[in-house]
Amino acid sequence: MPVSPEIRELGGLSTLVVPGDPGAPVMVLLHGYGADAWDLAPLAQALPLPQRPTWLVPHAPLEVAIGPHMTGRAWFPIDMVALELAMISGRGADLSSSRPPALEDSRQQIQAMLDDFGADPARIVIGGFSQGAMLATDWTLHAKQAPLGLVILSGTLVDRAGWTKLATQRPNQAFFQSHGRQDPLLPVAGARALHTLLREAGWQGDLHEFNGQHEIPPAVLSALRPWLAARFG
Repeated sequence: MPVSPEIRELGGLSTLVVPGDPGAPVMVLLHGYGADAWDLAPLAQALPLPQRPTWLVPHAPLEVAIGPHMTGRAWFPIDMVALELAMISGRGADLSSSRPPALEDSRQQIQAMLDDFGADPARIVIGGFSQGAMLATDWTLHAKQAPLGLVILSGTLVDRAGWTKLATQRPNQAFFQSHGRQDPLLPVAGARALHTLLREAGWQGDLHEFNGQHEIPPAVLSALRPWLAARFG
C-alpha cells in the first residue's frame, strides 16, 4: 500500500520522508535545477523493493526563476545565459574544469540533514538527477564513510582534478549511472568522462546509456530496481 510522504525539517532542509520497513536502509534522492523534491518523490513508489528503504527527498535551499512568475529550487546557481548559448551551439554544458562555489555549502546541508535524521552512514544509498546527481557524487566523494551506493541520473563530470584525487581514495565504491545519448543540456560525453574517471579509480558500476534526452525513462528504472535490491540486501 502506498505511503504518503511526511514533510520534516531536517538539518535546515524541508524534506519529504517516506517511511520504510523498521531497520531498513535509507535512500536519499536529490532533485535537479529548477525542480523540487516532489519531482523525484514518485520514485519511491515506482521502485518497489523487497526491503522497503526509508526515502529522504529534500527541497534544495535556493529559489530560482524558471519562467515568468515561476520559480523552482536549486542546489547551486547556474549561469543560464551561458548555458543557453552552449545549447544553441550544440555543445551543451561542460563543468569538468570548474567547481560551483555553492557546491560545498549544499554538501554540508545534505550531511546536516542526514545527521539530524540519524541515518547510519554505512546504510545509505544516495543519488540524484542532473544537478542533484552532481551533488550526490560530490557528497559521496567527501563522505567520511562510504555509502552503500551512489546513483547518478543524467549527471556530469565536475571539478575533474578534485574528483579524480578523491575517487582514488575510495576504491570499490558501488555506483549506478544513466544518461541519454541525445541530452542537449548535459552531453553524454560528460557522463562518459565521469564514468571513465570512476572506473579508473577502482569504482564498481556501469553507465546505462539510452536513446533519449535529459530524463529518467522506464528502461533506466528497470535497470535501477535490481541494482538497488542488491544494495539493500
